[in-house]
Amino acid sequence: MALSGGMDSAYAAWALKSRGYDVLGVHFRLDPFASPAAKSEDAIELDRAPRTQAEQRLLDSGRSMGMDVVFAELGAQFRQLVLEPFVERYEQGRTPNPCVVCNARIKFPVLHDLADRLGTELYATGHYVRIARVEGLGRVVRRGSDASKDQSYFLCRVPPALLERCLMPLGGMTKEQVRAAVVKLGIMRPSVKPSRDLCFARKGYRWLFKKLGHRPKPGPIVDVELGLVGHHEGITNFTIGQRRGLSIALGEPRYVLRIDPGTRTVLVGKKKFIYEAQFTATDLVWADGLGPRRPLSLFAKIRYKHKAQRALVTPIEGRNSEVVVRFDRKQPAITPGQAVAFYDGDCVVGGGWIEQVQT
Repeated sequence: MALSGGMDSAYAAWALKSRGYDVLGVHFRLDPFASPAAKSEDAIELDRAPRTQAEQRLLDSGRSMGMDVVFAELGAQFRQLVLEPFVERYEQGRTPNPCVVCNARIKFPVLHDLADRLGTELYATGHYVRIARVEGLGRVVRRGSDASKDQSYFLCRVPPALLERCLMPLGGMTKEQVRAAVVKLGIMRPSVKPSRDLCFARKGYRWLFKKLGHRPKPGPIVDVELGLVGHHEGITNFTIGQRRGLSIALGEPRYVLRIDPGTRTVLVGKKKFIYEAQFTATDLVWADGLGPRRPLSLFAKIRYKHKAQRALVTPIEGRNSEVVVRFDRKQPAITPGQAVAFYDGDCVVGGGWIEQVQT
């Protein structure tokens, strides 16, 4: 059972224990700068001794449930597969989604490998999603019952093979139900802060970029109608659709429309200009039995808080794992670098990366 240190995964572990499962808790040490194993990218090292107060609380919580807890050293893998690509994408004028990368490249593969290594039959996480076997698609992720907490978008690129042995105990619950249960059972203090998505950027992006040797370079801010309207300190400070922090005053709000890494130009414009209908997506992962050999009518979700919208997904001839996605209606701030999740009903049937917006 993957334990983040928050109440969601703690309750998920208790739920599995209450159903009769023999549960081993695994906490991932992902800090690429603090982990003593950060210089090694080889086999995963497991440790049973807590190093921080937070880890001690996690160990105590596990013991209260009769569950052993181990700590997996993953700092090196996290830096190589998530952190460094995250910074590189920003330098390329893109807005990456590290949580989608981490789930597909680290969390689920590591859980799968540890289950094999330790001889356990199943593995589980505390995501608010459901997993079900669907005829013609195999085992897929489904939206969680709590629409406000549903995390299926973040799992859109997890390979189907890694879902075969996976359990999701919280998929049919709401956040409020989990919190109330945790308080009633006393398995974790309710004051414990929830785990954060950008777990590696708690000191801010600028600190992170500097730590990894990034040196921002200034460039122009150009309005699509007015021309040059200002200058910026670096393109890593911007994302498509951004309104705040532009350091320009033009009487009417402006939004980031494009970022050109070659000239370091940030193109801005009025809100009406942020809407587009079509983009290409690459590096796709599909549910078993599904692949765009022909155009498919699906619902596409282009960021976590975006409401999935009807779109036609068409394969590009001669290009493997690349499609054109065209929404029925224009959508705001389609952002290169972000993940796109494809839904058929409440089932996640595919996921990829937004490559290029086509006007």
